[in-house]
Amino acid sequence: KSVSIWGSTGTIGVKALDIALKSGFDIVSISGNTNYAKLIEQARICRPRYVCVSDERAFRIVKDALSAQAIDVCPQSETENIAKLDIDCCVMAIAGSAGLPPSFSCLGHAKRLAIATKEVIISGGTFFMSLAAKKGTEIIPIDSEHNAIFQCLVGEDRCSVSELILTASGGAFLDLEENELVHVSVEDAMKHPNWNMGRKITVDSATLINKALEIIEASYLFGVDIERIRPLIHPNSIIHGLVRFADNSFKAVLSYPDMSLPISYALNYPERVPVALPSLDFAEIATLRVQKPKEWQKRNIDLAYRAFQEQKVIALSLADEIAVAKFLDGSLKFSEIYGFISTILEKAPRENIVSIEDVSETMSQVKKISAKCGLSL
Repeated sequence: KSVSIWGSTGTIGVKALDIALKSGFDIVSISGNTNYAKLIEQARICRPRYVCVSDERAFRIVKDALSAQAIDVCPQSETENIAKLDIDCCVMAIAGSAGLPPSFSCLGHAKRLAIATKEVIISGGTFFMSLAAKKGTEIIPIDSEHNAIFQCLVGEDRCSVSELILTASGGAFLDLEENELVHVSVEDAMKHPNWNMGRKITVDSATLINKALEIIEASYLFGVDIERIRPLIHPNSIIHGLVRFADNSFKAVLSYPDMSLPISYALNYPERVPVALPSLDFAEIATLRVQKPKEWQKRNIDLAYRAFQEQKVIALSLADEIAVAKFLDGSLKFSEIYGFISTILEKAPRENIVSIEDVSETMSQVKKISAKCGLSL
């Protein structure tokens, strides 16, 4: 199988490339932004036909370093052409809204889009999912929760689905009360108890806004009414997703927290291949802890239902992206993230997405609103 990996230098991309190589995939292209050292290292190992580099300085460095190799190093301006190559699987692991253009471009050219970039599904919504179906590109999510739900639904009649349950670890501040969040630092937020992830998604996990975005994403991915999707705090991160059916039976996917499993599943489906992951020992685990979210966590998660009802899901996704970026650079306190996002939702217009241009225009409007509020991406 041929595969392209967008965002190959990030946490998901590195694992995806490793799994693709071990599975004997033909690596057609890899891409990155500023981490030129990692891109050069990966290119020399996997020998792709193309290396896409969006950062201008990094592009020059990578191009010079690989000048003696039979590899075409491409700048940002050639991204669309590379995304339109006919391949078996496109792995989308670019963080944030930057993953939108190549995701749209690959539809109809990639047989499968294995997607970790939730902003693409959220921003594109039913338009993106319908376009993928029309053009014959299969969508398989890489997020552990959505990948688990996907697995649970294989072979099932969607009409028999009563409820989707997305689990949440609770992140770095699982047991903190709201008044304790005022002085938490970036370093505190990075201390996720179970997962090793990128900085943005680690902050989203700490705010639980990650779960709000995932609820919206699940509604679009699986065609289930958002009111029938709910979160459950599960600090063990052993249960990744549950589906309740009309007969009140449940299906769930359980494993130790490791992204190798959902990535391998998305790449190799419908086959399952061995993954270097220890088997669960239920006697050793003893208990699987679950709990309801605290009031401040619930308020953040409930942004999903509000944004969906008001048709402002792009505003929610982009406002969160901006807020997290400003928290990471010290411009915004952790405790101010919810207030900023809520303000943007109040000011943002309702969204009606029927084209990629509509997505771009909506994002442009949200960025302008954000700038007027004192924060810009």
